[in-house]
Amino acid sequence: MGHLHGIQQAYRDLRKNIDRTPSGLPEGPAVYEILKTLFSEEEAALAARLPVVPTGIDTLARRFKTDSDSLKQKLDAMADKGLVLDALRPKDGSTFYMLAPPVVGFFEFSLMRIRTDIPQKQLARDYHRYMEEDDAFVSRVFGSETVLGRTLVNENTVDEDDASYVLDYERATELIRQSKGGSVSLCYCRHKAEHLGTLCDKPLETCISIFNAGEYLIRHNLGRRASEGELLELLAKSRAMGLVQICDNVKNRPSFICNCCGCCCNMLQGINLHGIPHAVTTSNFIASAEASACKGCGRCARACPIGAISLVPVPFPKRTRHALAAKVDDSICLGCGVCAATCNTKAMGMLRRKKRVITPENTVERIVNMALERGTLQHILFSDPLRLDHRTLSRLFGVLLNLPPVKKTLLSRQVKSRFVQAMISGVLRKKG
Repeated sequence: MGHLHGIQQAYRDLRKNIDRTPSGLPEGPAVYEILKTLFSEEEAALAARLPVVPTGIDTLARRFKTDSDSLKQKLDAMADKGLVLDALRPKDGSTFYMLAPPVVGFFEFSLMRIRTDIPQKQLARDYHRYMEEDDAFVSRVFGSETVLGRTLVNENTVDEDDASYVLDYERATELIRQSKGGSVSLCYCRHKAEHLGTLCDKPLETCISIFNAGEYLIRHNLGRRASEGELLELLAKSRAMGLVQICDNVKNRPSFICNCCGCCCNMLQGINLHGIPHAVTTSNFIASAEASACKGCGRCARACPIGAISLVPVPFPKRTRHALAAKVDDSICLGCGVCAATCNTKAMGMLRRKKRVITPENTVERIVNMALERGTLQHILFSDPLRLDHRTLSRLFGVLLNLPPVKKTLLSRQVKSRFVQAMISGVLRKKG
C-alpha cells in the first residue's frame, strides 16, 4: 500500500465509496490522479459520504447534520460538473441525489463538452492509463453477464419478413421518437482519443442522450438540446458512416444511444483490446453470409467494428481454383448490421438468433442484476456509509452473498429473476 502514501484520506474514502457502485472503481494506475482532477478535497469528502442510491435532500441533510439549503447548493454545483446525479420527483418536485458512478457517469461527463476548469488532455492520459493499461476496472465493468450497453440492430438491414421481430425497444428510431428528442454531446471516447492523438475520422458530436438522462445533461449544460428530427438525422448519418448504435441495456426509457466506432469506443475496446467477447450485449439478430452471392471484396470484414468477419477460401463449382467469401464468427457477432449495410451484393444479411436475448426491464433491474453478479448487492441494500449498522450489515451480507453455494443459487436464472423482481417491487412501494 506504499502507493497510497501522501494521498489525502478524503480521496481514499471517495474511491472506496465509488467502488460500492456496480461498475466499481478498483485500485489502479492513475485512479487518484483522476479523482484529484475532478473533485476538490471538500467535494471528495462530501462525495465519500453520499449513498449510491437516490436519496432525498432532507434525508441527506439529517444524515450530514446540516441544513438542506446549503447542502443542496453544494450538491447542485457538483451535479453541474457531472459528479453527482440528481433527479426531480414529478409528484412533488422534490430532488433526489446520489453519487455518480464512473461509467456511465463522471468519466464520460468530464469529456462530453469542452471545459477549461479541468486539464482535459492530462485527464485523457490518466483515463487511458487506468482503463487500457490495466484490466481490473474493465473486467469489473464488462466481465459479467449483465453489462451497461446493448447493440441495436440497424432495422434497415433486416428483411421484411423479420421486421416484426424487431421490437420497439430494439429500434433506435423508435426510442428517439418516444423520447421526443433529447440531447447531443461530444463523444467521450473520441474526445479522449483526440487528446491522445489517436482520433479517427469520425465526428465528435455524436453522443445521444434521451428521456431523463437527456434532461439531466441539458439541465447541467453537459449537452445541448436536440429535436427529434435532428437526432434522427444524426442517427442516419452515423449509420451511413458505419457506426454501431449501442444503447443503455434496458427496455424502458434508456438513457443513451452511442454511435460507436471500433477504434475509439471503450465498450468495443472491451472486446478488441481486452478480449472480453460479450462486453456489449448482442442484438437479437446475427450476421450471415451467403457464400454463393459473396464476391469476396472484403467490405464487410473491413466495416465490422470487432473483427468478427474474415475472408475464407471457397471452391468455385466445377473448378480447381478457389475464391474468397465472408465468414462470420457467430461467437462474437454483435448483430449490429453494419456489415449488411455496406454489402453491395446483398450477400450479407441479418438473421434472427435462435434464442432471444433477455434485456432488463428498467434501470433498477439492470443495476440489481449487475450488483448480484459482481457481489456488491449489499451496498445497495445498506447504502448509507455514515451509519454503523449499515456498514456492519453491508460487510456481513457481502460475505454471505459471496459464499459459493449462495452466489451460485442466486445467479441461477430462475432464482435471480424472482429475487430481482422482489427487490424492484420493494423499491416501487417505497417510492409510492
